[in-house]
Amino acid sequence: MNAVFAGSLDAFAPAAAAAGVIRATRVCVVATAAAFRGPDEAVEQVRSLLAATGATISAVSAIDRASAIDSSTVAEVRSADVVILVEGAALHARSVWRRTALGDALNEATLLCVGTTGSVLGATMIDPRGGAPTTGLGFFDDVVLSVPAGPEQTQRTRELAGESLLVELGRRSVVAFDGRWRVVVGDDLVVTRAGRAASLSD
Repeated sequence: MNAVFAGSLDAFAPAAAAAGVIRATRVCVVATAAAFRGPDEAVEQVRSLLAATGATISAVSAIDRASAIDSSTVAEVRSADVVILVEGAALHARSVWRRTALGDALNEATLLCVGTTGSVLGATMIDPRGGAPTTGLGFFDDVVLSVPAGPEQTQRTRELAGESLLVELGRRSVVAFDGRWRVVVGDDLVVTRAGRAASLSD
């Protein structure tokens, strides 16, 4: 898996550059995580940011497990140069993608993941309802991705993460993974291990 993780759409431009969107001819937007806030609106937000790229942009809602095993949905994702996963309900995305053909396709794709959705891909993800670690999809296992919450929940997450390398993506943060991790934009990135400051290369 090759993936770029942006803390929010505020970081979309550098994230898109790091993911190679500017060179892509086919981009697919996957709106699974936006099932409860409106997949169409989420797709249009991303589509507007891609308007200047010249790429052919397709979208799949994939909001339930039936669509996650649909051959046309999976083929659309597999044919894309870059797949963009929109922000939204991380736990819902996990339940839809886990052990499905769509999940397999995502694991083999070049991804640009926005907000909490990217956290789903790790072996450990952070439950946004309370900040505790839980099981993710297992596409990588050396880092736990999160986004900032309130001070109390953030502290709880750092304590519960234990010796795992916890990477908290601020709204402007961008990190990339291609077998190794690197920081693309670290303005508001926080990396800790056992509650102490750490580096993504640790």
